[in-house]
Parts: sequence; C-alpha cells; structure tokens
Amino acid sequence: MTSSDLTTSARSARPGDVTPGAAARAAAVPGVVAAPEIVAAVTGALPVVTTVTAVVVTRGRTPFLARTLEALRTQTTSPHEVVVVDAAAGDASSEHQGLQLGDARFVAAPRARSFGDAVDVALGNVDPGTWLWLLHDDSAPAPDALAELLRAVEHSSAVAVAGPKQERWDPGTGREPAPPFEPGTASRLVEVGVTTTPLGRRMTGIDDDEIDQGQHDARDDVLAVGLAGALVRRSVWQELGGTDPELGPFGDGLDLCRRARLAGHRVIVVPSAVVRHAQASLLGLRERRRGSSTLPAPDPSSSYVQRRRSQLHARLVGVAAPWLPFVAVAMVLAAPFHAAYRLLVKQPGHARDELVAPLWALVRVGPVARARRSARRTRRLPRRTLRPLRRCLINIGRGRRRG
Repeated sequence: MTSSDLTTSARSARPGDVTPGAAARAAAVPGVVAAPEIVAAVTGALPVVTTVTAVVVTRGRTPFLARTLEALRTQTTSPHEVVVVDAAAGDASSEHQGLQLGDARFVAAPRARSFGDAVDVALGNVDPGTWLWLLHDDSAPAPDALAELLRAVEHSSAVAVAGPKQERWDPGTGREPAPPFEPGTASRLVEVGVTTTPLGRRMTGIDDDEIDQGQHDARDDVLAVGLAGALVRRSVWQELGGTDPELGPFGDGLDLCRRARLAGHRVIVVPSAVVRHAQASLLGLRERRRGSSTLPAPDPSSSYVQRRRSQLHARLVGVAAPWLPFVAVAMVLAAPFHAAYRLLVKQPGHARDELVAPLWALVRVGPVARARRSARRTRRLPRRTLRPLRRCLINIGRGRRRG
C-alpha cells in the first residue's frame, strides 16, 4: 500500500462522521482513522485529509437531474457530502418525490438569483469541507471525474479552481434525455478551458462538432474554466464572494476564475476528468413546450439576449478604471453596426437585442460598481499578468464563441 492509497482512504472519512456513505467507506478500510499516522511513520510527512462537498444546483425537477445524480452515485471516489439545491421559486420539494437522492441532502433556495447564490445556500446548511465540486443539473460526470480532479490538485496548494474537460451530452428529443455516456455516441467537445479576446469575448478554441481525440489534452494552466463540474477550493470561493449574480449562467465561471487569478491563485483544466454537459440554459432545453411531452429541439437563439447582457456587464466590470468611459461610449456607438449585421443575416430579434443590451448594461450602475468593488478588494496582481493566458486573435479565430 502506498502513501497515496492511504491518503485516498483518509479522504473518504473523518473522525466523528456518522453519515451512511462515510461509515461504509471507513468500514471498508481497517484502521482508516490511523492512516495519517501510518503515512507519517513511513514518509515522515503528515498528509492533508481532503474533504469534498458536491453541490448540484437545479431549478425544479428538470429532465436531466436524475441522470446527473445517477452519475454522481457511480463515482469511483465518492464526495464526502452531496447537496442538491433547488433554486426554483417557492417550495418545490414536492416536485422531487420519487427522485433517488441516496445520501444526498435536499435544500430549497427559492431566493437564489444565480448559481452562485444557490451554492452559498448549500454552504450555509452543511460543513463545506476543503473543496466544492460544483455541478449543474445537466452536467453528468464520468465515473472517475472526481478522482482525476483530486489527483490534479492534491500536490499544489496554489490551485484554486480545477475544471474538467466538457463534452457534449446529446439528450435527444424523446420523453427523457438519453444517457450521457451512452455506448456508441461520439465524444464531441464543448470546452477544455476558456480564454478571451482582448475585448473580453469568451473563446474556447474548439470547433463546432469537434470530436475529442485527445488533441487538447496538453492544456493545463488556463485563464478560466466553466463551473459545470469544476472543483473549487472552498476558502477561495468564500474569499472571492462566489460568483457575480448579474451574470446569471453565462460567464460566471470566467469571471470567478479571472478574479481567482488576480488574487494570486492558479486555475487549471484537467482533461482526464470528463463531464458531459447538455448546456440546457444555452440551448433552451429546460422547458418543454406546452402540450408536448418530449424535449425541445436545441435553440441557441433562445438565450442570446441574456448572453449578450452578461458579456457587456463583464466588460464594464473587468476593464481598468481609466478605460471605463471609453468602453461605455464604444458599446453604444457599436450597437447600430451589430444590429445592422443581425438584420443582414435575417435575425431581426437579435438586432433589437443588440440595440437594447448596451443601454441595459449602462443604466445598471449599482451592480457594475459593486462587482468592480468586490474584484478590487481581492486583487493582488496587476491585470497585465493575465496577458500570457490570452491567446492571440490569429490562433483563436477558429474558437467557438459563447459570449
């Protein structure tokens, strides 16, 4: 037995823990409580016992939630605690009757405005442990995903956020979504880390329908990762104040990782950890059409206005103070040109969104000021330290836009 084996065993339980899952794991490893002392005797170093709290955020009982919880239960390395947070308005616990939660704890968060708010509610109801494993209701991890993420962070105290390789979960259009890892389905990439253009547009460097053949597995340190399936150090989450609620589900991971970087922490992607992500918010898959029992067809245009507003808000928050007036004016002046382009490609609804979104972002002075103040409070490094993590425009021109 190696020291890493003992550390993994110790990770699964801690003294005084009486939850059924932890008790079973402790019983499976004789003398697990004494494991740190054994490692100290063999190696001369006392290992750090790492605990993980998995937080699954949903809004009501979505079609994807049961599949995600099933994938969570099959992890080769089980999280110390699992919390399912329902951010639907009102008391939605009745919607989850018959849902197999196992050892998971259910928490209602009807006042949560965003994913980050729901995570904060979870932290107020459990002992959060060392790491937070953040999952959307539509993000199903591969069986070894958590083990791979923990392996990547266990030897570096500088890592604050570790994100998985995200692949596409094609749910189909039946009554229930297809299994995320259904045999015979192609592994189509969504993202392996995230970067931005100098103007703040989010880029993945991944082509549409690009099949995963390991071509991006050399990536390690990145500017940001998506939060679906990300492992976040709990102390850093609390230090940064979680995500910016104004961003909603679009750009919250990029903003959090950017602030973590400027606070002096590392952000890495772990390509060996895989999460299949349906991108239900992006594609409008959460709501079934009235009178229909099947899943809707993917429609990226359904979320365009929210994505555009989040992008412009993030631009106002992230720019240096001397440039803020120029960026604000440029947003307004560029809006008619963006709208004209949308009309040319026969998207009149998006043309209206292009005209309204800058005005919406500029009149919300309070949220922008609060976000800038929060970022300034935790910043330890100058913005120029992020430049090496941004790929030049020539290299990212093929990247898929999700801004």
